[in-house]
Amino acid sequence: MRTRTLIILSVSLTCLGVGLTLYSQSRKTPETESQATPVREEAPAVSPMEKEKEQAVAAGKVENPAASSVKSEVLAVWQDYKYSRDLQKYADLSRKALLLEPDKLVKRRLLKDENFLRSLETLMKTAPVDESSQAMQNSALDFVFEALNTDMRPVAIEILKNVVADPTVEDTAVSEMDRKVLAGVKAEALYQWSAVDPAAERSINGLLPGPVSEKIWVNVQNQQQSNLAESAMLQASQQQ
Repeated sequence: MRTRTLIILSVSLTCLGVGLTLYSQSRKTPETESQATPVREEAPAVSPMEKEKEQAVAAGKVENPAASSVKSEVLAVWQDYKYSRDLQKYADLSRKALLLEPDKLVKRRLLKDENFLRSLETLMKTAPVDESSQAMQNSALDFVFEALNTDMRPVAIEILKNVVADPTVEDTAVSEMDRKVLAGVKAEALYQWSAVDPAAERSINGLLPGPVSEKIWVNVQNQQQSNLAESAMLQASQQQ
């Protein structure tokens, strides 16, 4: 699954820059000749200590408190994830070429655990912080996609809908690298959901939170059409 979806990831990354440009332009207030010159207001007095702190933050010597808080929250998602052992079990099973009966029992238990399945949504909507969390996110994606073929399919689709609707990739305050990773996750979510749910396309356009997500969806659709065309050509060549 990871090899096949790398194509989807590359498609989503190419659209991110274009989408962000569109988003930035859409936020600009158009200038008109009728706009009056703004009245200059006196800036409030800033103490020397506060001014020194602001300069240190700007120079990168001191981390912005708001950015530090966000970073701590992101780290907590990965470090405090309470189902990490279960997710690791699933990752280990996924690497096995042949599952023994005890392995099958563990996998069936996981695929029936709705709380575990729902917990994966947060991992899919949070940018990884290192190789370990990246592996966790990949396993979370694989598990949700596998759940699409089980009785837990309605829950899996609900999770994919929430990932598609997540606005983080539209937020220019988030680092470009994090947005690229989450754009890849969104592309995979769109690809897998629309592939198994005939009604997905009717819902997707209403869920997309901005131009970046819209561009990702266009690229996913193009990739799907390309895959169908290649499949048709292959079948035609085999019949000759």
